[in-house]
Amino acid sequence: MELFEKFLSFLLNIKERTPIIYQDCTSVIDLVTKGGGVVRTKHMRARMNVGREAIVEEWIKVVYCHTSRMTADGLTKALEGSAFVTFADLILGHRATE
Repeated sequence: MELFEKFLSFLLNIKERTPIIYQDCTSVIDLVTKGGGVVRTKHMRARMNVGREAIVEEWIKVVYCHTSRMTADGLTKALEGSAFVTFADLILGHRATE
């Protein structure tokens, strides 16, 4: 969240909106919310702890979203057939998000 938004919410006494991060991997959600697991490298342990701290401090919220409903997948991988048509309709505004 931007510093200006935090300042403005403090001045106006408004609760800040918490950004939601959608994740389709339940293992990743468990790692950042509950911790644990075997982390073999220092940088991965650091990333996991930063994610857990952000959730505990309520800077972000992580929510499960099924893989077939992940809108961002169309921007990161090649989609074919009906998955591509659904993504294109959503991006072009022909269909509302579900």
